[in-house]
Amino acid sequence: MANNPINKNELFTLLVTQLSSGAWSQLGKTPNPLTGKSEQNLEAASITIDILETLLFKTAGNLNRTEDKVLSDSVRELKLSLIQEQQGR
Repeated sequence: MANNPINKNELFTLLVTQLSSGAWSQLGKTPNPLTGKSEQNLEAASITIDILETLLFKTAGNLNRTEDKVLSDSVRELKLSLIQEQQGR
């Protein structure tokens, strides 16, 4: 196993950040990193948000304050954006 200088708390935050970034791209809010173009896929965004929400539910009581805030804020902001996109705003 490779020696990893990143601690487990940082890895968790990195995981949440990567999933959130993917969801923002799927919502069409940030460019697709492969194409450089904004591409919307609300179904994929919904699934990614559901994954983040499941992480929030399954890790309840096991996260430090920063981890919980990063995850819960991400879920809240992404869900709001998804609803707005679904309503055509």
